[in-house]
Amino acid sequence: MLKTNESAENYLETILILKQQKGAVRSIDIANELDFSKPSVSVAMKKLRENGYVEMDAEGDIHLTS
Repeated sequence: MLKTNESAENYLETILILKQQKGAVRSIDIANELDFSKPSVSVAMKKLRENGYVEMDAEGDIHLTS
């Protein structure tokens, strides 16, 4: 997982909020919202994908899994 479960929850919560606000969520949106670097968000998204929490489509939009 990420550094802590809290960190993962923070990312997932941010994705949920941004999805409700914008409809589509990309890594850059998360980076801007959390004031994190794009590379650190990319690493976190990769871990969340590997653990089955999110999926990314061909356009780079991030979707939470059920």
